[in-house]
Amino acid sequence: MLELGVERFRFFVLESKTKHVLCLEDYSIGGLPMENKWVVWLKQLYEEHPFLNSNLWKNVSVCFNTPSFTLIPDVFFRKEYANSYLGLVQGEVPEGEHLLHHEVRKLGARNVFMVEKEIWEWFLTTYTQHVPHFIHQTSALIEGTLSLASVEKARTLLTCYFEDDFVGLTVAKADKLLFCNKFGYKSANDMGYFVMFVLDSLGLAQENVLCNIYGETTPYSEDYQLLQKFLPYLQLGKNPTGFLLKEVFEDLPEHRYFSLYNVYFATQPPKK
Repeated sequence: MLELGVERFRFFVLESKTKHVLCLEDYSIGGLPMENKWVVWLKQLYEEHPFLNSNLWKNVSVCFNTPSFTLIPDVFFRKEYANSYLGLVQGEVPEGEHLLHHEVRKLGARNVFMVEKEIWEWFLTTYTQHVPHFIHQTSALIEGTLSLASVEKARTLLTCYFEDDFVGLTVAKADKLLFCNKFGYKSANDMGYFVMFVLDSLGLAQENVLCNIYGETTPYSEDYQLLQKFLPYLQLGKNPTGFLLKEVFEDLPEHRYFSLYNVYFATQPPKK
């Protein structure tokens, strides 16, 4: 399971039978020249890495954290109109970008999003034994949020995922997704406004919301401290259940890799 963000590349390796996490690595590439930075950097990493470029994997999933996406119910989705769906959010697909879509089974919908064409092609030529699963980060966030909401009986669940001056807000009640979107922001006050706007739009009282915090943040961050003032049920999220982390991973903050871990669950075939 691999995840690419604006400035980050992460992956973990899972043993499919025992569900043990065997390896997790996290890279930041901030400060590199923007032009073709991902392909150049990935090529170098894969040349030097002991196993990333192996073609012996049973499955490879690649998750893209990009700003633009849209969710289309299956009943309305037509592949030939995919450009038009995203055009309502993004406008014309820029040159050098490639449009992808994948099934979000728990919603009965398709997630349509854009990626750099060169990166997409590079992954296809790198992993030739099995075609990789390509998904958008919001699909992993939806998967994780719905799983948690299904066991949260008392309150509506809000998950906030922080990374690279963006916050992803996902709201669910029981097995129903109520909201999912990403917001760019420059200050904690801006972020707080987006959170309150979403809750107000959904008619949710603050005392009826359980808020789990994930991603690149801490309890001492300005973002967390602000949310703590008006969300009485606020907490750092935990690792998802369903696989096993060995002792070597004990020092990793449990809230940090929520989207990465849920790439696995979001790409599993339906149970028969």
